[in-house]
Amino acid sequence: MTNSKVVQHETVRNIDPQLAFETTCFSDRQALDRYLADAAGSLKVLRPEFSADTGSALFTGPDRPLPDDELDGLWREGGRVVVHDHVPGTPYFANGVMVDGRLCLTDTWRCYTMDVGPRSLLTSVVNVLPDSAEVRLLRDRLQPLAAATTDGDGPVCFEVVLGGDQVKVVKFAHRVAGAPLPDLCAHVGIAGQSGQDAQAPDGFVADYAFKVRRGGTLREITRLDEVRRLASYREDLFMPALGGPVERTVDEGAGAIVLLRHADESVLLRDIAFLQELNRSGVFVVD
Repeated sequence: MTNSKVVQHETVRNIDPQLAFETTCFSDRQALDRYLADAAGSLKVLRPEFSADTGSALFTGPDRPLPDDELDGLWREGGRVVVHDHVPGTPYFANGVMVDGRLCLTDTWRCYTMDVGPRSLLTSVVNVLPDSAEVRLLRDRLQPLAAATTDGDGPVCFEVVLGGDQVKVVKFAHRVAGAPLPDLCAHVGIAGQSGQDAQAPDGFVADYAFKVRRGGTLREITRLDEVRRLASYREDLFMPALGGPVERTVDEGAGAIVLLRHADESVLLRDIAFLQELNRSGVFVVD
């Protein structure tokens, strides 16, 4: 499947209009500038037609200005810019395999994000039980799209926004999902896309990424001792050395990442809520 967001949105709309965002595409900066000026009263999402797998969406609207350098960056890879109204909901990753034309969702992840300027940065993903209402809804709604865009069996992965009973497809690909999702599957004993059916996980798992607001030389990571005392904390997946350089986070990267795991979902979610607040206040002291 093409990685053009324009073609993907058109494909989704042709198969099931209810799954598609109402997009407008722009091929030049002046036309986009005029459109945004006329639509200044609503929150818009902008994406370049082509980008790497890491998050590339920008948000602009009331009380959320879009700096010129960020707007310029939408055109760096060539192609057009895709714009649509912001649709309220929760992002999910839904991964699976096609077997005899049937979509089997093997692992599904609820996403947590943090707004930083014009971006909504991914901070964490948590596995969702395979018999949950969310997974059943996603499987049923995504089945026609998955079946219509593949000629045979194989892996498929989706990024969607779920709000109530409404599902909107951000992007999809007929391939195995990228890191860290396969590794997180292993932590709760499920085969992920190497299997053919969803398996009951051994508890709940998440990675949590701390974002860097300003680059420089790292002097301190505040309240790290509290993070490591959380009931769900298991280990540091990545932790920068004091005295070394850190760079401002601009996509799905991170200044530090910890692994969380617990048998009780409520405990894990409580810890993520604590980490979200800590992350918003800033944990990296740099000069």
